[in-house]
Amino acid sequence: MLRFLKWIAIAFGALIGILVLTVVFVLAFFDLNRLCEPLSAAVSKSLGREFAIRGDLTADWSWTPRFTINDVKLANARWGSEPNMFVLDRLAFAVRIPELFKGRIVLPEVSVSKPRVLLERNAKGMANWEFGDRKKEPDRAEGQISERWIPKINRLAIEDGRLMFLDPSTDTRLDMKVSTVVGASDEQAVELSGEGRLQQERFILKVRGGSVLDLWQKDRPFPVNVELKYGKTEAKVSGTVAEPLELQGPDLRFEAKGPDLAALAAVAPMWIPETPPYRFSGKITRDGERWLLKGFEGRLGDSDLTGDLMFTMRDERPYVQGDLVARKLDFKDFVGIFGADPTPSPEEPERPRLLPDKPYPVEGLRGADGEITFRSDNIVTPWVPVDDISVHLKMDRGMVTIQPVKLTVGFGAIDSNVTLNARGDTLQTEVKGKIDKVPFKRLLAGTPFEEEAAGTFFGRIHLATIGNSVAEMTAHSDGGILILMEQGRISNLMMEIFGIDFAESLQKLIGKDPSIPVRCTIADFIVSDGVVKTQLFLMDTTDTNVLMEGQVNLATEDLDLRLSAHPKDVSPFSARNPIKIKGSLKKPRPYPEPAPLIARGAASIALGALLTPAAALIPWIELGLAEDSECHALVDAATSKEKIPQKERKQQERR
Repeated sequence: MLRFLKWIAIAFGALIGILVLTVVFVLAFFDLNRLCEPLSAAVSKSLGREFAIRGDLTADWSWTPRFTINDVKLANARWGSEPNMFVLDRLAFAVRIPELFKGRIVLPEVSVSKPRVLLERNAKGMANWEFGDRKKEPDRAEGQISERWIPKINRLAIEDGRLMFLDPSTDTRLDMKVSTVVGASDEQAVELSGEGRLQQERFILKVRGGSVLDLWQKDRPFPVNVELKYGKTEAKVSGTVAEPLELQGPDLRFEAKGPDLAALAAVAPMWIPETPPYRFSGKITRDGERWLLKGFEGRLGDSDLTGDLMFTMRDERPYVQGDLVARKLDFKDFVGIFGADPTPSPEEPERPRLLPDKPYPVEGLRGADGEITFRSDNIVTPWVPVDDISVHLKMDRGMVTIQPVKLTVGFGAIDSNVTLNARGDTLQTEVKGKIDKVPFKRLLAGTPFEEEAAGTFFGRIHLATIGNSVAEMTAHSDGGILILMEQGRISNLMMEIFGIDFAESLQKLIGKDPSIPVRCTIADFIVSDGVVKTQLFLMDTTDTNVLMEGQVNLATEDLDLRLSAHPKDVSPFSARNPIKIKGSLKKPRPYPEPAPLIARGAASIALGALLTPAAALIPWIELGLAEDSECHALVDAATSKEKIPQKERKQQERR
């Protein structure tokens, strides 16, 4: 039986050999130019665009025949800037016939002369490399071609190649030269280099790969080196790719530097704020469809960052995920997030306004999705001292949530949740915040008043607004702000300066500056259409009661406030004027109110009448205040005192 099967196999082999020789003999005398028209028609029908072989199609027959195709063109899209998307002077290649019977395409040599490729988009975002009806295209898994049918090229020569890319929506024009170069070991590598323009900035790109033979060597990672310059931005990617045909197994090193990260917004699908100069590096790997930037680290201005980032596509949208840590965070490096300039020039004229008015690009806020965490415990800020910060950011089709933003100040914290709805043309923003046990001494760190200060702050903030910049948001904000401080001590010098008693202030400056207890501070503001009005502002100390009335117009940034100090000690030698605060947020202008000085003995106030509404306004439990809270006791005492007849109250006060 085995002998019989062997002769059958020999017979079939001989028959196949005779058939192959017959085909080769026929083709040797066949005019291949007759195939140009049917081949062109078949490709044109498949792509839905005219394809033509306009020159000769010839072959040198052997077991490794060599074919030459001359003058090939592929028409551009109807809206294209030029008639043809692809033209080619000459393509010559050899094929190993025996490998075809093994299901492989092996091309010992390929020579390409003057290939011209034009890739472009129109103003509507359509691309000329999208052929036919995209809705009818097969799924990636269904249309995937087996790797063995990808031609294996042993030697590749590209002469005078050119690749152009045009995109008027981003004002992009790139003109690249494509060629092959011979390495030290006589191996040919593909090199692509050229320059162009991207949003009015010069763009230079240079790409070099390894030998074309390495593309099919599973045990030889393919070397890659990419250098890019965009304006003053420079980036470099170098390393290897294990499976370059599938872009799998990258082991690449990434380096980038430039004067401003916002310059990358020209090529990124998402909003990037303005930043100071930066220098970053990291390792690029891939896990399935996820591109990973591991060991990300670098400098952003004076800040030091590290962490990991991930990029992928979800539901045909860019998705970014990251876990970043600032080993040092200088707040001035991140003011671009609020629309301010992180690198102001001393030559630029000073802005008259304090609040940034640079609009956020709403389309950029909804251009990508993702989730990023950020934290730091080494923070430099010119305002409120912060010991720790943590941020959790989520982006979902234009809905941006930052929940929470947590600032640790001493043993206390400031927690806030921010929501930005960018799904429309105008941002809708809501901010909810809570101040919990923030120490007054920590807030005065580095000032002459720190040593004598004590006390704990509580509070809540709830604001809702619309607007595409910080200035617009504040100008249209509505809500309320409530802040309390209790169990505190404050510098007497601060109080005397606050009350502009110059004689006592000078005495305190020369001598000892003792602190005085602060029984309670209550600051309650209502915000309506960008105007912040005081409902109640009272600082109750053993020495003085300080009241504030008035408003701040956030739309115009104008101040109209009045501070009045009401001393509790009766002294004929000292009196105080109220203080008016005018001017703007950027340049407040305090001055004594032009009114007769009020004797201390006549400066009493009816705390009961003042604090009675506060009993309903202050959410004691929500703010975390205890039952024996000083502020709670102050309000209770004042409101109960109002219920006692005036005659009886005077008798109690005499006792």
